[in-house]
Amino acid sequence: MSIDKLIASIPSQSRADRVLIRTRAVKLLESGTEEQKAAANRLVAAIDDNEDKATAVHSERIRSLTMAQRVVDAFTAAPLTENQRKIVQALLDNPGATSTELSSAYGHPGSMIWQMHFGNLCKDRQSDLWPAERSETRDALFYCGILADIERETSRFTMKPDAAVGFAELGLKARSR
Repeated sequence: MSIDKLIASIPSQSRADRVLIRTRAVKLLESGTEEQKAAANRLVAAIDDNEDKATAVHSERIRSLTMAQRVVDAFTAAPLTENQRKIVQALLDNPGATSTELSSAYGHPGSMIWQMHFGNLCKDRQSDLWPAERSETRDALFYCGILADIERETSRFTMKPDAAVGFAELGLKARSR
């Protein structure tokens, strides 16, 4: 396939195919002939341009959604695992609980593992939700804060109201107490 045809096919390629094409092009940049290097440079630039355009379209679409719709879209695109479902359910069922209390509700008494797992599930979907804010207590992003509010003095977590609405649309609601 000629380089021009390959470049023209980039938008219709799957993400995995584009990664493979990029990997091969980068190898040619290191060891190819001058002609191959020039073609590889064009190919990498075209892949970058395609990614930039796709990111811009995705960002514009995300900005047009409500927070609840973003939750629905994010967790429809990347559904919760059963373990993640339990993590979210623990927070929905126990508003105002500490990480230790939520870990216990999640099935891991005596630990603070809930916060790590909840932060990871937020981090993994950040591009479909909204950016994490900087932590006030350490030099890092606070991923749990994407979907949960925290009372700083007592370190108690509550699901953000708009996130709870989105999860409710997905069938995850606080159980009656």
